[in-house]
Amino acid sequence: MFHRKKHRLAAGFAATVLAGAAVAGGVTMAQANTTAQAPVSSVQIVVGPESAPGQPSEAHCPDGMGVLNGGFQSVTFSRSGGGDPYDGVTVNAPFRNGKGWVALLMTGKVRARAVCVPEAQAPQAVVGKVSGEADDSVARCPAGTKAVAGGYTRETWYRNGYGESTDDIVANAPTMDGSGWYARQFHGKTVARALCS
Repeated sequence: MFHRKKHRLAAGFAATVLAGAAVAGGVTMAQANTTAQAPVSSVQIVVGPESAPGQPSEAHCPDGMGVLNGGFQSVTFSRSGGGDPYDGVTVNAPFRNGKGWVALLMTGKVRARAVCVPEAQAPQAVVGKVSGEADDSVARCPAGTKAVAGGYTRETWYRNGYGESTDDIVANAPTMDGSGWYARQFHGKTVARALCS
């Protein structure tokens, strides 16, 4: 009985020492699990209005906030008489000033969505040059920063005689070294946009 009690006291002492070491190190274990997470109130998802057919939807970040990332939801996506899709996502990108996200379908209706954070935490928006046809557009990040997100806007977009899309985005990704974001269309010209941090 005495040995078991002594063992429990030793175990309790060891736990106290470990807890004390964690506190002395600056954070408790409970704090360590929460300090890496941003407060929920510092991130806001903003949903843009439903667009008219073939028109953009814009999700604007609230005052004092910038965009961290974004995307879109197709509300309608045009189809041929046989049911095949003939629409295209021609724009899916951060605003040029980094204050929101824009999305556009060739003929359908869309809603843009933006992930917004306080401006002090928001990455910097960078716009690439207009590409050649079927060529890359690259948005290069400033020195010392890397691309954390990005997107594209179309400069041209090809259609057939029936108005159906004959183009598509074939690249929309960070560069291999992470120093920027690039985009490319199958036929037309595009412009990459990067969010750099």
